[in-house]
Amino acid sequence: MLDMKYDGADLRSKRRPKSWIDRVWSFFASVKVGLWLIGLIIVGSAVGTIFPQEMYIPQQLPASQYYTQEYGTAGTIYYSLGFHNLYTSWWYISLIVMLTLSLIVASIDRLVPLYKALKYQPVRRTDRFMRGQRLIGEGNGSKAQIDMMEQSLKAKRYRVKRDGDALLAEKHRFGRWGPYVNHVGLVIFFIGAMLRVFPSFHVDTLEWVREGDTVALEATGDEYYIRNDQFILEMYDPENNEEDAKFAEAIEKAGAVPKNYETELTLFKKTGTNEDGSPRLEEVETGSTKVNHPFKFDKYEVYQEQYSSRPEFLSMSFSVGDKETGDIYGPFTVDMNDPETTYDLGEVAVSLRDLYPDFEVRNGEPDTKSPRALNPAFFFTVDTPEGASESNLIGIRMNVADENNRYAIQFAGTEMASTSGLRVKSDSTYPILIVGGTIFMIGIVMGMYWPHRRVWIRRHGETDVLVAGFTNKNPSSLRREVSPLLEKAGLPIWEDQAMFEKQTDANSTNERGES
Repeated sequence: MLDMKYDGADLRSKRRPKSWIDRVWSFFASVKVGLWLIGLIIVGSAVGTIFPQEMYIPQQLPASQYYTQEYGTAGTIYYSLGFHNLYTSWWYISLIVMLTLSLIVASIDRLVPLYKALKYQPVRRTDRFMRGQRLIGEGNGSKAQIDMMEQSLKAKRYRVKRDGDALLAEKHRFGRWGPYVNHVGLVIFFIGAMLRVFPSFHVDTLEWVREGDTVALEATGDEYYIRNDQFILEMYDPENNEEDAKFAEAIEKAGAVPKNYETELTLFKKTGTNEDGSPRLEEVETGSTKVNHPFKFDKYEVYQEQYSSRPEFLSMSFSVGDKETGDIYGPFTVDMNDPETTYDLGEVAVSLRDLYPDFEVRNGEPDTKSPRALNPAFFFTVDTPEGASESNLIGIRMNVADENNRYAIQFAGTEMASTSGLRVKSDSTYPILIVGGTIFMIGIVMGMYWPHRRVWIRRHGETDVLVAGFTNKNPSSLRREVSPLLEKAGLPIWEDQAMFEKQTDANSTNERGES
């Protein structure tokens, strides 16, 4: 049987390469190359799910430290190979570009010759061509019977062409373009995916905003600012809420479970710069954001994604006590955002030598785990009236000082605030992805439900007639549709040569087994 996949069209990729352009063309036109690229993309995407992407990790630590600290050597390798930002990494985008080129080249390589072959196909075919089809019948027939068959095929919505006593009936040719429509959809989809690398098309940042603070939104190029007016956290409470009682057993096992958390916020737009260099802000609107209910403005969306389970310290107040006289000096307050270096308390003065927002001891030295004020510690020196200087390291449940110090620093109060993790997103590629996906699905439907069917009938000699049929999918359906028409017209009924060959092979196998 003839290979009718491309109707005998001459594909450029199948020719003997004559130049480096032909070799490159043949490389990208190869189906095997396309399958390898798809396989590499699938494997890379799977590896990218082993550990969370950078956008989903806590922001207290840089990504380079986080992956090493949380996952050890595997995390270091993961970060070094760029899997933490998989979908924007150079090698992943390169694979997408190569696959897109492969789809374009393979489509052009096959589509243009196939189009020409189908558009200019002759009605009268040779004996070799007709006998090489899967469905073939041979017997007696007249021109009147062929005319009758023509009318029957037209009633079945076939497009019929005649050349004397030869006939070509064709139906659902557009179904042959289904795979190429698929390719167009995939190319558009991949272009949309690649455009996400550019900030003008796609931005996605996480902003941590404390209650009362106003921060610039990096995703907007610092054009917009947002203020956290209030963070609201509601927990499931089966004891005080009848509606929550049905979750009592699950809550008891899981512990405290948040029912809702949202942020009331105010949006500002930068209109200029003040004389002191600070941004001049104009209030735009107020609103709130909670899980799955974003706050929308311009082309951006603000999602309530996270919140800090540990409130941050806005300020801490201290006093200085004289151990000998019992006198108390102060209090004085250290602003965690803008701490002063010296606090004059009259007879004594306190100097802030160092501040550790998230205190820890690393390699025997005081250090901070993150810039967030979750566990602050302070290194103070107290300048006494006698001209001496006494050191004191004080933090949560920690007060390290020389026991000979006359002056002791003590806590006098704190001011704390919750912190919201707000995801700011803008994605202009959604329409491109939707268009690409829609075209891809149209191509699938075209290829699956409208197989290309063709029927050739030709007289050779005075009484002999050849009948042949081809379809690129489900030949038994074509046989069931056309055989009754052939029988009604009195033309020879065709047989499925593939079934005949299988039966012949089976008989040969049985004969060899018996012998």
